[in-house]
Amino acid sequence: YRERNMKKTTILIFAVICCFLYGCGGEAECPPNYVSLARFEFLDSKTHTAVKMTNGATVTGTIWRDGTANTDTVFNKAESYMSVPLSYTDQTTYVIHYTEIMRDTIELKHKNIPFVSDIECPAMMFFDVEDIRYTTNALDSVKLVNPNITNEEKINFYIYYRAANAE
Repeated sequence: YRERNMKKTTILIFAVICCFLYGCGGEAECPPNYVSLARFEFLDSKTHTAVKMTNGATVTGTIWRDGTANTDTVFNKAESYMSVPLSYTDQTTYVIHYTEIMRDTIELKHKNIPFVSDIECPAMMFFDVEDIRYTTNALDSVKLVNPNITNEEKINFYIYYRAANAE
């Protein structure tokens, strides 16, 4: 009888320790945001101040699925910044449509980094930008500010415009 009580006590102590270490109920503290977005800020190339697109801009992104390029609208009416998703392949292409005929293309080469914060939480994809290419029809230049794109909101790129083109 005494041996059985000792086993029950040991099991109870073990269960209490587990609750303190891992939290009662076993619920994981998952991040509130699972999507990694690249944030582009629009700036004046001379003053480095924020530029607002008076007409807005629509951004399409080419996402590769099953070896086929699919183009989807990833941001509607960009004004002074845009936060857009990346492709799960090693390349993402964005087209900024200012008007029906005026547009610029930004192409990113990146390394994809799968990330799991807890076994009970969904997997996330982080990105490390390795190269950037772009056209200069309306924009002046693009500067990589932070190559690490995660689910935390931060500025990754500055898009510089000549002031007359942003209007």
